[in-house]
Amino acid sequence: MMKKWKKRMLAGSFGALVLLLVIGSVIVACRKQQRIRFVAEMGNGINLGNSLDSTNLRMYDPERGELEYETFWGNPTITEIPFQAIKEAGFGCVRIPVTWDEHIAGDGTISGVWMERVAEVVEMALAQDLYVILNTHHEVWLNLEAEKEEQIYAQYKNIWTQIAQRFQQYDEKLLFEGMNEPRLRESEHEWDGGTPKLREMVNILNQIFVETVRETGGENKERYLLICPYCHQTEHEAMQELAIPKGNVIVAVHMYEPYTFCQEDGGAALWTAERESGEKSIEEAFLDLEQIYIRRGIPVMITEFGCKDKNNLQDRVTWTEFYCNRAKELGISCIWWDNGSDYQLLDRTNGQWKYPELMETLTK
Repeated sequence: MMKKWKKRMLAGSFGALVLLLVIGSVIVACRKQQRIRFVAEMGNGINLGNSLDSTNLRMYDPERGELEYETFWGNPTITEIPFQAIKEAGFGCVRIPVTWDEHIAGDGTISGVWMERVAEVVEMALAQDLYVILNTHHEVWLNLEAEKEEQIYAQYKNIWTQIAQRFQQYDEKLLFEGMNEPRLRESEHEWDGGTPKLREMVNILNQIFVETVRETGGENKERYLLICPYCHQTEHEAMQELAIPKGNVIVAVHMYEPYTFCQEDGGAALWTAERESGEKSIEEAFLDLEQIYIRRGIPVMITEFGCKDKNNLQDRVTWTEFYCNRAKELGISCIWWDNGSDYQLLDRTNGQWKYPELMETLTK
């Protein structure tokens, strides 16, 4: 009888263990699907580029006021108007690029004046019920020089500690994106997929970012955080080697594809001339995003994309429609790079859309 009892106990314990493993797997799968849905429900969005991310003002005029950075690159002071227009158009999110580098004192403290102005702009967007992505943008010190890596890691942690503490009580409508195109500047690998060492440094920075934000507590314990591969690249090797921290993490990439149509000055203006090779390159990038991330339950956002105005509106509309339809199939949200000039869609002063056709293509 004792042997039979022991066998039953062992069988029962084994069955309970199996049940726990099954339940655990189901919970993990549900959380992954929840994260994918979260991003899909955000919808497409607009960058408010070349405003709070502008740099070098005091290099030209040391006496200029700190808040004058916001208009230094030619865009107006940010008001509620652009956020109202973005919401009314049907967009779900806005990315607010911010450069902190020139607003940090010698002891590493971020200027209170600058921090509160950033908070004011974030709250304008949140007041319109938009999702908001806040980042670090043109940080000169964040140049991936191996000989300075410990210094870079320390400064990165310091900056994100302060940002996370300031915004720790904001709800999940606010997302943080750790870096913008981290790379080794003025090197042969500046705009490719990087080297093993450079990709390793990006992985370390992403982990520091996630751990630092989580440690500040409050809503930051579960906040959605955006990490990126080397230079936000969609090159296969860069994406494949990206380490994914645990929790509510989203992979962010930038994709101006094909370069000749989207970015190159004097490059192709007619999408019809680029369509065959262009659609192929876009499809290859989306296929990689699907296989490397989406199928594993890792959500993806394209936090910068777009094509320059080359007096080619219909071609831009056709390109955007193809691009966004493919992204939507995978639940990927796309955020147009509006810099107020050659990628501009929105007049930030009066809230009027410069190209309503493009706006409607992005929101329909």
